[in-house]
Amino acid sequence: MADTVFTFSCPCCNKMLEVDTRSGKARAMRPEEAKGGQDLDGLLRAQKKEQQRLADLFSSAKDNEAKKGDQLDAQLKRAKEEAQKDKDTRPRNIFDLD
Repeated sequence: MADTVFTFSCPCCNKMLEVDTRSGKARAMRPEEAKGGQDLDGLLRAQKKEQQRLADLFSSAKDNEAKKGDQLDAQLKRAKEEAQKDKDTRPRNIFDLD
């Protein structure tokens, strides 16, 4: 919860504001309720930094999934080629193993 609630002073009226980023709700706080708020510019910088970090994580995950897909396609192609080579041989019957 602490990561989604930010406290900062309003640039217009200097009241303390509390903003919950999950719900999108904001409320004015009394000075005695304030726990050492941040400035709005700092919050915006932190939000942009977090946005960039998440974008980097998403792009790396997307690249990893694309690589996995290419590897699976290559394995399937090799398996098809091997199946074409062994087309004439019949599969072993499990009942003949006695």
